[in-house]
Amino acid sequence: MAHVLLFPSVLGVRQGITDLADALTDAGHDVTTLDPFDGETFDDYPSGMAATKAIGDEALQARALAAAQGVDAPFVAIGFSVGAATAEWVAAQLPEAARGVVMVGGGIPMRFIEATWPSGVPGQVHVTSEDPFHEEDKQFDPMVDEYLQDDVEQAGGEYTFVEYQGSGHSFTDPSLRAEYQPAEAQIFTRRMLEFVAAVG
Repeated sequence: MAHVLLFPSVLGVRQGITDLADALTDAGHDVTTLDPFDGETFDDYPSGMAATKAIGDEALQARALAAAQGVDAPFVAIGFSVGAATAEWVAAQLPEAARGVVMVGGGIPMRFIEATWPSGVPGQVHVTSEDPFHEEDKQFDPMVDEYLQDDVEQAGGEYTFVEYQGSGHSFTDPSLRAEYQPAEAQIFTRRMLEFVAAVG
């Protein structure tokens, strides 16, 4: 059974992350949650982005890789928002251990993180149809989703793109009232349990 690694957004380890960790644990999976801010959380994205910038990408990647290496077992990486890119990067660094990657709020083509998608590893993207951050990514490059799909499929992995109605970027987090979408969050959690069980 694969170990699950959770990589939060710039808002930190909020309820949406802990709820998913609890659901996975209840299903019998071991879960490790990377906490880049040592327990601190943020209520808005600019504050979280500033804290992330203060730590630096290299330091965040080093912590994430150390956490994955410390598991010493096959893993599924699930990342939220910016954490999705971290999940992709960690899987690329440890291709023999990676069993699946889930990117919530949108993924990023591998060229932008200077890495290669691990061979045969499935990838899933989960976004809402009007997610402002995902829309911003597509304005930057309309082919962003297609590039990521090519990365996964050219490496022999199965690519799945799941779009939910609504506009919540962190739609799985009950503590973010403006974004939380309970029905979609429930469906997402069910899909995560199914995915981890299938690839693990």
